[in-house]
Amino acid sequence: MSEHHDEISSTDIMYILENPWEKLQWEWKLDNESERQETLQFIKDLLKLAQQGGYSKIWKTPDGAPLAIVGGYKVDDKKYATFFVSSKHMEEYGMQISFDMRKIAKELAEQFKGCSISQYAEADDTDRISWYKFLGYIHKPEGDIGNELYFEYASPE
Repeated sequence: MSEHHDEISSTDIMYILENPWEKLQWEWKLDNESERQETLQFIKDLLKLAQQGGYSKIWKTPDGAPLAIVGGYKVDDKKYATFFVSSKHMEEYGMQISFDMRKIAKELAEQFKGCSISQYAEADDTDRISWYKFLGYIHKPEGDIGNELYFEYASPE
């Protein structure tokens, strides 16, 4: 999608995994050090995929603490998947991050016509569903899997 890639270190990722935003904690394996190390490697692998025609961005607080990471990676010809992980600082900076993410999605849509980005949310997570709608994602029921709702941000052709 984009050739924009922030430098994101293992230290940045681990800070987020050790200080997760409670609303995203269920999504990542973080119960013990072994799970956090596995999740660290998983996110590093996703970031490597993002380097191949995708995008990645990190936000930090004014004092330099990692706040959130978003990335997108190619899964098919014109299809991308995205991931998002954030720290406890999301409580304070969530609105700013949300507006930034919406802006990024619009910019990418203009640049990569005909492409789409997908994301899943738990059916009973009304906050997450509302957030995806705010970002510009549309629920596509045909992609739902069990209790996971499929959302897609599609750029115009």
